[in-house]
Amino acid sequence: MQAGCETGFNTGNLPGPNGPCGGPSVTFAQGRNRFRGAGYVSTDLAIMKSTSIPHWEGGVFTIGFQFFNLFNHANFGFPDNGSSDATFGQIPYEEQAPTSILGSGLNANVSARMVQVKSQIRF
Repeated sequence: MQAGCETGFNTGNLPGPNGPCGGPSVTFAQGRNRFRGAGYVSTDLAIMKSTSIPHWEGGVFTIGFQFFNLFNHANFGFPDNGSSDATFGQIPYEEQAPTSILGSGLNANVSARMVQVKSQIRF
């Protein structure tokens, strides 16, 4: 708030030649659902090699690597939008991955890059 000016929460006046409140009126009211938070990004990659098993009809051995959150990208939550909160504008948490190789419901503990070695036999 400027000294000597009466302003509301979302409105005010810019300084002008006639004093600190003599400039044009501005408003910061944005309306509902005007802003969006960051999107959720996670890149997974699997590299697998399949080999037929000799003398075993239809048998296939597969081995490979699976990478979860390959680029180790953090997914942040929404900022605190309570204007009277001490944490106003801060982001207090990371979004959790829907699932991982550790299961679901582990919060942001599974948001780091993970590598899994996988092998399987199909018959």
